[in-house]
Parts: sequence; structure tokens; C-alpha cells
Amino acid sequence: MSLEEKVGQMMMVGFYGSEPNADIARLIQEAHAGGVILFAYSQNVVNPVQTAHLTNGLQSLAQETRLGVPLLISTDQEGGVVARLTTGATEWAGNMALGATRKTAYAYQAAKMTGEELRAVGINMNLAPDLDVNVNPANPVIGVRSYGEAPQLVADMGAAAIHGYQENVIATGKHFPGHGDTNVDSHLGLPVINKSREDLEKVELVPFKRAIAEGIDAVMTAHIHVPALDDTPDLPATLSRPILTGLLRQELGYQGLIITDSMTMAGVANYFGGVPKAAVKAVQAGADIILLTPALTTDEQIEVYQAVLEAARKGEIPAEQIDQSVLRILKVKAKYGLFEHRFVDPADIPEHVATEKHLRTSMKIARSSITLVKNENNLLPLRLQPDQKLGIISQFSLIDRVRPYHAKTTEIYHNQVNPSDADIQAAVEMAKTQDVLLVGTYNATANPQQVKLVKALQELHKPMVVIAFRNPYDIQAFPDVPAYLAAYGFRSVSLQAAVETVLGDNQPKGRLPVTIPGLYPYGHGLRYGGKHTDAKSEQLPANQMDAGSSKEDQLQEQDSSK
Repeated sequence: MSLEEKVGQMMMVGFYGSEPNADIARLIQEAHAGGVILFAYSQNVVNPVQTAHLTNGLQSLAQETRLGVPLLISTDQEGGVVARLTTGATEWAGNMALGATRKTAYAYQAAKMTGEELRAVGINMNLAPDLDVNVNPANPVIGVRSYGEAPQLVADMGAAAIHGYQENVIATGKHFPGHGDTNVDSHLGLPVINKSREDLEKVELVPFKRAIAEGIDAVMTAHIHVPALDDTPDLPATLSRPILTGLLRQELGYQGLIITDSMTMAGVANYFGGVPKAAVKAVQAGADIILLTPALTTDEQIEVYQAVLEAARKGEIPAEQIDQSVLRILKVKAKYGLFEHRFVDPADIPEHVATEKHLRTSMKIARSSITLVKNENNLLPLRLQPDQKLGIISQFSLIDRVRPYHAKTTEIYHNQVNPSDADIQAAVEMAKTQDVLLVGTYNATANPQQVKLVKALQELHKPMVVIAFRNPYDIQAFPDVPAYLAAYGFRSVSLQAAVETVLGDNQPKGRLPVTIPGLYPYGHGLRYGGKHTDAKSEQLPANQMDAGSSKEDQLQEQDSSK
């Protein structure tokens, strides 16, 4: 391979379009790009058949180059709130919902089935699982993307997911060395984690050490500053040689791919003179793949490639290091059979995507995740009389799911995280005419108008149920609501499972995978019929997922029809 081709293999690029076009052709042909990342917002991922045609077209462009090396084609299909392929594919409840079930078998099944669906449409690399330990309730970017706050829970669920994904696609653990204890979004700024090395060893590094031991093929870096690991001022981990090479490679013995988080995020792009210089620094630190997105134009992405190429030509990046990175990339492409099987047949999609078995499994997991946090006077399950009026005020529409249970239902659906004062007043006026209220929230602790809405509804002194459709911490803002459930997400299966639970068709089985500070401990979860499980009665430590089952049993895919 020429140096130009080698450096190109280290570039994962992005573009706008639902089919191959001149922009992506330039990146593959002129910049020799070895990888492409797909997003829904850039119209790359619209539905499974379109995505399959797109990935086939991208692989054809790569096949036409001098060496014809197949592409890594990636996306962020974490499940839950972060998923790119949703229309026509199976929707999953997400990591914190999985953590609430405490079942590693579910993490394995969800990952295996997700990987099967991705591979069927030509995506061969998933930027998942998220291995961050969400110990900070104010974390604005991770939250329900994490399995929970217990390092061993995250490690065990993550390990099961890795095995599931890697039956079909490359798994990518993120965000090293751990993004769970931040209160700044690295898309917008540079978070700082001021912890000792000892504390990092006890929390953040636990899931990554486990992932390495389980043979994960890729690790994504975090745009966070960790002084205990590298005290260079304002230096993100992505650009730190002591962190990527010293810690991840040498101390932890990791031999797989290191891929950066998006180099267009403010946590890295705003430092060291822009993306091209930051990309050079990331490679010097030990990154194998530079991740770019359509936030950069095609010309700007080519500039990044040229900056790394020029640094390599000048010897600022050792030739041996470039060779090692490219060898890792080629080996993983060979491991997943891309040289022989780069193309997919769209006609095969119905056999692998949104199958009855996948949909059934997804629904089963979502039902098992719903966590009943508070149930004053056994308000739940709701036992509505035919003439009682139920009012729904929610971030996400629930009425079509509720009406089969109860005809006299009215809904105000406000699709914005901070409803206006006029929206709040309209909701209150509607609620005045109702007998029982069902309220959906979405990260209310970070959105004051949602809190204002809930408190205004509380002043009506009506029976009221609140469902948190993202982070479970919302009850901190209104601790005296009569009934409160955590659904951990807003995908269709979570909405359905939450409604079924409220109306008595599903027994709540989930246990909090995080602490709700000052209110409810890790492991807390109520049941209907007077039964309950709280932190004191959680007999097993977080690393013992399924009582009485072996690791093989836990990871074994179970046919949900049995």
C-alpha cells in the first residue's frame, strides 16, 4: 500500500445523502477513505432496503479503487435513545432499561439481534455498547445510554452485549476512559473529570478492562480531560498519548482498534487549532481511526486526511505506527469476512430485520424494565370506571396505546422539552375536567418548564401518575407526586410497556440501576400486590445477574416463544 492509501484507511468519513453521490465518491477515491459512518440526520439511514442499497453502492466505490479494500461501515445503534436505523427495524429499550432488568441474557439477545439487523443492511461496525458508568445524575450526554451506576453491572451487561454484537458486527466500547461522571456535554465543551487514579480504577475503568478481557474489537475515545491520567492543560483523552498508548495499549494490554469520537465535537474541535491539527494529534496519541462526520464538508474532511498524510510524510507520525494501525484495520476487516462478503442482498432483509422473534424479544425486555418507583395508596395499577375521564399530558403521544383500555381519554401532546406558559395553561385547563391524570416527562430536572407543568398539575389535587421517558431522576423535581415510573426511553416498546404497566397488563419488575439522590436507593423497585424489592432486599451484588444461572445460561439466546 502507498502511504496515501494507508492514511486513507485510517479515515472514517461522513456525507449527506440516501444514495452514493459525488461527495462520498471523492472521499473514497481521493482520500482513500477506509470507513464511512452513517447517520439518520444526514439521510444515510432511512429504512432497511434503502440502507442496503446505499451500503452496496459504497462498497462498489471502494471495490473500484486500486486495491479494492472493503469499507468499514459504521453507525450508532446503541438502542434506546441513540439509534439510527428505526423505521422498519426493531426498536430496543436501551441500556439503562437493560440494566433495570438485571438480566445479562437480555443484553446479549438485544445485541445479537441488533447486530444481525445491521449486518443484513450492510453495516458491519456498531459504535456500541456504551460502557460509561453513569454515577453523575446531572450528566447531560450519557444518562440512560449507560447500563447504570454500578461498575460491575455495567461491566457484566457490556460483556454480554459485546458477545452478542460480535457474532455479526464489530462492537465498539465507548467512551474511554469513561464519560459517566461529567456534567458537561462534550459535543458542546470539554468536560473535566477530577478523580484520582485510584477512583478511576474502581469505577470508570472497570467495564473497559472487562471488555478488553472479553475480546472487544474496537474502543472509542472520549473528549474529556482527566488530569489524573494526563495533566496537560485542556487536553482531551482523545489527544493524549499517555491515555491512549500508555494506559489503554501498554497498561491494559489492548490490541484492537482505537477510534476517536467525532472530531467535529466541541470537546476536541475547539482545541489545538481546529480539526486537522487535532486529528494529527489524535493519531500521534495512538488512535487508529479518525472519525469525521457530515458536520465537515467534503473539502474539510479531505483537509483532515491531508494533514495526517503530511505529518506522516514528515515523520511526525512514525511509519511503523501507521503500519500498525493499518494492519489492525485490515485484520478486523478480514475477521468479519468483508473481503469475501462486502455486499448484502436486500431480498434477504425480511429474514433478518424486524422479524417476529426480534419484535417479541424487544417487547419482552421493555416490559421487564419498567420500574415502579413510587405508588402512594396503591394508586397503580389504575382501575378506572367506564365513566371516569383520563387526561394525558405527555412529551410523547400515548393516547392510541391507552384508548384500547379506556375510551374516555383526552390528550395534550407537546413535542418540546420546555413547554411554553401557554402550553402549560392549556394542559391545566384540560386537566381540570379530568378525573385522573397521566403525565409523561423527559429529563425534567434539566428542563424547568416541565417541572413548572407538573407542579401546576399537582395543584389540582387529582390522582396523578408520572412516567419518566428518559433519565429516571425526574422525581427529584417533584418528589411528592403520588405515583412514578421509570421507562428509561421513548421508543415504541418503552411507551407500550409503560402504558401496559400503568393499566395493569404488565407487572413492574425493573429495579433502579442508579440512585435517585436523597429519595430512592440503587436496586429499589416496587411491585403490584404489596410486593416490593428495594436496595435492602436486593440479595445479589450487581455482578450476579441471574440467580442460579451459569454464565453460559446467561449468555445463551433464549427462544422467547417458549
